[in-house]
Amino acid sequence: MAIKGTLPGIALMILAVALFPLKDAFVRMTGGHYSAIAITWAQFTFTGVIYLAVILARQGWSALRPTRPALQVLRATFAVGGMGMFYWAISLIPLAEATAMQFIAPLVATALSPLFLGERFGIRRALSVAVGFAGVLVVLRPDFSSDQLGYIAGLGSGFFLGLFFIMNRKLAYDGTPIAAVAYSAAIGAIMLTPFVPAVWVVPRLDDAWLILGFAIVALLGQTCMFTAFRMGEASLVAPFHFTQIVGATLFGYLFFREFPDGVAILGIAIIILSGVYIGYREAKKSGGP
Repeated sequence: MAIKGTLPGIALMILAVALFPLKDAFVRMTGGHYSAIAITWAQFTFTGVIYLAVILARQGWSALRPTRPALQVLRATFAVGGMGMFYWAISLIPLAEATAMQFIAPLVATALSPLFLGERFGIRRALSVAVGFAGVLVVLRPDFSSDQLGYIAGLGSGFFLGLFFIMNRKLAYDGTPIAAVAYSAAIGAIMLTPFVPAVWVVPRLDDAWLILGFAIVALLGQTCMFTAFRMGEASLVAPFHFTQIVGATLFGYLFFREFPDGVAILGIAIIILSGVYIGYREAKKSGGP
């Protein structure tokens, strides 16, 4: 019954993680013409303005009073690092493999939770994290080639997102989920604004449809993910985030004729299975099904 009641949430999560790689494909289609800093700033600015407007219209100014502002800024900093390094990564390596590098985020959050959240780190957690990072090494296949910079950027993205997940858990009861999204986006945009003039280039007219598509798809994806967690049990909805690799692989092939080889697919599968296991263990610990 729990699964049946959560089906709309699962469907929205799958839609969200199908939209995210489409957004990323739009970025890659610009051929690296725009800086990762400018792209991240544009996404945060657009999302922040829309979500802040929605909160003001529905709940008023009182809903925007942040608690523990220092931690809110820290969370936004991790979001900026994770998103910015990911956009850098996809300018250098295939979309599917950059996305796979992001999937170390749950492993990072699990490994560092004893330090930041005081959680117990048992043998099962340790083994699942070790297996996940072994999957990363399979994907990486260190060979000191120039492409390694892209994988390092992808790993950096996953690391920062792992810290972002930790901060989400630390601030879980500080305001509404939509306010949390709005805070991170708005603070991130403000943090990046001083750096934008140094990397700004005039948008090309031919990129107008890519920029518009990027903004719309980013907002739709974020909204679908936010709604998914409101409609379904988090312990059942969250694991479907890993289906994002399917969309990333599909769009990578359709738009760029990129497809992971057998070794990369093996590594990606190891990372995903490790993350799903961690999610399952977290759900059991929290009293989920």
